[in-house]
Amino acid sequence: MNRVFWIDLIRVVGALFVIAIHVSGRAAGGYETSGETLTWLFSRCYHELSHVAVPLFIMISGALLLERNDEPLPFYRKRFGKILMPFFAWCCIYLFCRYITGQRLQDETLITWLSSVGAILSRNISGHFWFMYLLISLYLAAPFLAVFVRNASKNTLFVFFALWLFAVVFYPVVNNVAKETWGIEKIDFRFEFISYWVGFFIAGYILKGYTISKRQIAIAVILWFFLSLANPVNAYLQAVSSEHTVVSICSFLGTYVFSITSHQSVVSLLAFLVLRSLGEISSFAASRFGQLISFIAPLTFGVYLSHMLFVLPVMRVAALESDTSWLVILCGIPILTILIYAASGGMIYLIRKVRYLKFLAP
Repeated sequence: MNRVFWIDLIRVVGALFVIAIHVSGRAAGGYETSGETLTWLFSRCYHELSHVAVPLFIMISGALLLERNDEPLPFYRKRFGKILMPFFAWCCIYLFCRYITGQRLQDETLITWLSSVGAILSRNISGHFWFMYLLISLYLAAPFLAVFVRNASKNTLFVFFALWLFAVVFYPVVNNVAKETWGIEKIDFRFEFISYWVGFFIAGYILKGYTISKRQIAIAVILWFFLSLANPVNAYLQAVSSEHTVVSICSFLGTYVFSITSHQSVVSLLAFLVLRSLGEISSFAASRFGQLISFIAPLTFGVYLSHMLFVLPVMRVAALESDTSWLVILCGIPILTILIYAASGGMIYLIRKVRYLKFLAP
């Protein structure tokens, strides 16, 4: 198969961000801690910076699949043949690891043959598998969405894109304004037909043809960085401040400004455009780093499926799950993320070398 460098780049960066999410989310006391400490602030900043991971994967899937002209049944045979077998196999691996270490399923159910079947069907084995159920749903819809985008005019796609952004970004803020200003509990328009993830799927198809200049890339990276940090920094300032004015300003910014400018969809579209454009720079693709990206990219699906085997034990050994010093959190999260990426990537690389195990990492 001919590889496309910008697709490979997004895959590699997306897999790195997935691991960073799971490491940072378990650091400094975990997901449920408050925003009053620097340890929370730094762990949350890493988490927000990495929060574009799944949208990036969805967008490259849309970029690759929605231009195809396959009939549904041949499409399903080809696509599901590539993901269902490895997914089922890794479900069994995780179930076995939980069983031999004395753990239960996520809902604390004992592991039996019957509960294992139910766990595979109900996303009850490992939290990160939710993406696989989302991917299966999008694959089911892909042949029909492909007909829509191939036959739609640019204006039609633009209107769909605008409606989607309004539905996921602006509509919640409009409701907040209506509630606080006019006492209206909810403006009850129904936007359920514009699915959150379907929007990213189609956005990948739309944006794959757009690139920006090197100078614009630099500006976009700075925007990506600061927009990602806006919400955690704002929450931290609101938590530690004793000044009513500061708290009110932070509350206003969080509710009406950062909820729009720092929304996952906005930052993810920006990140996609940055990585898409970087992937078109020939000197970058030909560099040693670019060659490393091309080497790692085929491993990323296996890395996604397998990395949680390393995250939990590594986090326990590193003791990052407890509320430790901000310097340990600041340095520890990226170091552990890279180590886990290397460990899971190395395991997948070796698996792909074994003839009868290749189905685990297609």
